[in-house]
Amino acid sequence: MVAKLLIIEDDPTALRLIEYTLKQRGFQVLTTRNGLEGIITAQKEEPDLIILDIMLPGIDGFEVCKRLRAGAQTSRIPILIISAKIQKEDINTGFRAGADDYLCKPASPSEIIARVENLIGKKSSGQSWMVVFINSNEIPGMTMILANIAAALLEQGKQVTLVDIARGHKGRRGKETESLKKAPVILETDSPHNAAEEPGYEVLPSGIRLLHVDAVAGSEDEVSGNNFNLIQNVCKNNDFVLIDLPLNPDSFTTSVLKNSTLTIIVSDYRLTNLPEIQNIVTLFRFLGLKLEDISAVLVDPEGEFPGLSLGNVKPYIEANLGITLAEVISYDTRMCQAFFLDSQPFIQSNPNHKFSQDITQLAKYIIAFNFARMEPPPARKVISPLEKSH
Repeated sequence: MVAKLLIIEDDPTALRLIEYTLKQRGFQVLTTRNGLEGIITAQKEEPDLIILDIMLPGIDGFEVCKRLRAGAQTSRIPILIISAKIQKEDINTGFRAGADDYLCKPASPSEIIARVENLIGKKSSGQSWMVVFINSNEIPGMTMILANIAAALLEQGKQVTLVDIARGHKGRRGKETESLKKAPVILETDSPHNAAEEPGYEVLPSGIRLLHVDAVAGSEDEVSGNNFNLIQNVCKNNDFVLIDLPLNPDSFTTSVLKNSTLTIIVSDYRLTNLPEIQNIVTLFRFLGLKLEDISAVLVDPEGEFPGLSLGNVKPYIEANLGITLAEVISYDTRMCQAFFLDSQPFIQSNPNHKFSQDITQLAKYIIAFNFARMEPPPARKVISPLEKSH
């Protein structure tokens, strides 16, 4: 199949040169001459690669790059910046905005072709995994935990979007979520009308992509179906989609659970909560989830037991619940406050802290779990009658 490329360039001479070079190589080429038109075209056409200039009318190329990276349909499209801005700080800004490569003008046709073909060759075509988190005890700091897991997956080179499922508008206006939203990059083109009533994408200062979905319990099937389709579209452009899902008896929740790759029940570490976890596991089995696709994470939200570890409680918990205990996490309220003030995942600012190490191990567990799901089952050896006789 012929690769489809989009050029966002306002200089007519540069545009003609790049377009001619790519068409001569056999690529299908689309062109636009300003940033907003480029974003809209990228969302509509979903090209295999975008070539982007920086000095554009309206919004500049850096902002275009950020919005493309924040978009559910465009986040994984390779972006090659070709610009006359050749200072080191400009190049660094381009990469921080989400560019995959940066080429300085004037660029030769052979160099353009080499960079384009290299990026297209690297484009990931792997399957996305939906990981659902159920907060069984209304543990404080759940947003912080998920944001740090997302950051840990990003550090492993994975494309990640964090999905906040809220009832009504709590997720978009609630205190915990609001504290994360320092100078977010909003995709204006995603919600041109009635934006407050529609799902909203944003990029947190840490670079984590966040999608808000307002899902009213007991809503009509059409609304639930639209919300579920939205999440499925997000999955197309990510390696992992982490979903903070309230446990409600409706069709939307059921659809998400049944289509999840891994469901993680997050619970307070106290043993008195084991019956509640067991009830949730029973419910999941009733819905058709397999025990091997359900895991648990225990949390000490007050940091009362710093010696609490996975090895200490894993055998007992797994024997009582029948599911895998993936990790034990401990943190304190001061850490939460520091995270909210900095709008930076704790594992980035304090990588040697025990909380950071626990989160990193949980991220590795998620990656290993999904990698194992992709592995083909081992071939069964067929023993011939001659082998049996021996």
